[in-house]
Order: sequence, then C-alpha cells, then structure tokens
Amino acid sequence: MKNSDCAPSAPSRTDSSQRILVVDDEFYIRELLVRALYQIGYENVDSARDGAEAWEALEKANYCLVITDHKMPRITGLELVEKMRAAGMLQPVILISGTLPTEEINRSPGLRVDAMLAKPFTFAALSAIIEQLLPATESQVIADGSQFLESREPAVAPSHVQKNSSRRILVVDDDDGSRQLKIDLLKSSGYQVESANDGVAGWDALRTYEYDLVITDNHMPRMTGLEMIEKLQLSHMPIPVIMATGNVPTDEFARRPWLKPEATLQKPFKNSDLLDVVRNVLGE
Repeated sequence: MKNSDCAPSAPSRTDSSQRILVVDDEFYIRELLVRALYQIGYENVDSARDGAEAWEALEKANYCLVITDHKMPRITGLELVEKMRAAGMLQPVILISGTLPTEEINRSPGLRVDAMLAKPFTFAALSAIIEQLLPATESQVIADGSQFLESREPAVAPSHVQKNSSRRILVVDDDDGSRQLKIDLLKSSGYQVESANDGVAGWDALRTYEYDLVITDNHMPRMTGLEMIEKLQLSHMPIPVIMATGNVPTDEFARRPWLKPEATLQKPFKNSDLLDVVRNVLGE
C-alpha cells in the first residue's frame, strides 16, 4: 500500500483509504484510542491486541495509518513495523509507548517510523500528528484536547438517560486511560461526572461534594478502593459504590462482608456492562 492510496475524502465506514489500525495490548488504551478517532471523524477504525493480531489484520485489509504500542506480547511494535516494511507496506506508522525505542530505531533507519509519542500523551498531540500524516477533512480540525473528545456523533448507543440528568457520579481510578474511558462513556449517557486519580483524591472529593454514585478501582496508590469504602461506612455516608477492578477482592469481602459494594465488575468489561450496572444500582 502506498501513501498515495490515501486520497482526500470524507471518512466513512466503507472508505478503505481512511482506514486506521490501532494496536495496543492494554484494553483501555486501545478502546480509548478507537473511541477518540471515531469522535473526530474516522469511523473506519480496527483494533488489535498485539503485534501478531495486527499483522494478520494487515495481511487481510488495507490501512491508511497504523497506530501501535511497542512493548506487546508475541510481536512488538518495532517487529511489526519491520514486517510491514519488508512486505512493502509503506503506510505511515505512529509508535506510542511508555518507553520509546529511540536507540533501536536509530540503529535501523530502514524501519521508518513516521512519528513517536511517549505515553501518557494528549489527544491533541496525537490528532496533530494524524493531520500531518493523513489528508485533512473538515471534521478533523481541532484546537485542543477538550475539543478532541467532543463527539461528532455518539460513539456509544444512545442511553435512555436524559441529557439533563441530575445524577452525579465520581469515577476514581489511577489509570488515566481507564478513567477517561469511563468519564466519556458516562457523560455521553447523560450523567454528570467528576473524577479522581487515586483513593485519597477520591476521599477528598467525597467529603467536599455530594454524589449519587462512586465507581472505583481497588489497587491504587495512597488509598485503595477498599479503604475508601471503609472510610465511607465509618463516616456513615450512604453512597452506593461500584468497584470496577482487575482483581475483585472476593476473599476480603468474604472476611468483611460489610465492606462489599453494591456491585463489582471485573476488568476488562464492555461499555454496555458498565452502563447496565450503573442503571441498576441507581434504580433507573
């Protein structure tokens, strides 16, 4: 595939010239990127969980751009780029990683990585690079990260919750991607949403403002989700809690059942699962 194949045109689900492949082994980062690309106008976005799955996708379909993490199981991001270039695939690649392999790229200039972004990065930074690599369309002219997150049309199915909903939710999660994904999902479903990046910040918010619901991770620095629930109960604050975490502390709940929240969700979970649990807990 040559870059000239990416002719300027409005993105559509069937326009292969505007098709983008997102590759990341971290579920929430992958979902967040797909959602964000959709929101700025790229509706034809596929995703892969690692380099091996991405290579299978590249062999089956034409892509105008590949956005890939580096450190992944089976095939790394650089190994994926190497396979692409060896096969004559010339489409641009944006490499995103917590640790950018600058020295490896310098040793192998033939790999031709078109751009690199160190995690964490802003959506505004990513979109600026995409605008340089792909033909501009009027739906992709953005000025900052907040506009980047604005939906051109809803990225999730419309909720029965009205947009003027007075329900106020606090999202507590130390993972930036996971936290932002929940925020976007809940806001697009009509809820008022605030967030905290760990248990201490969450507890400070709970003592300052009133909320109808808390959605919290468990393993977080300074204060875990379980410790925050315990503080809520000791302070007699009757706020329902949903614990959404990678490892639900079932043993701890069995030992101290009074700490068990209203609902739990094991990561990874679907957006629809989270919305269903939220509505159920709020009695909607």
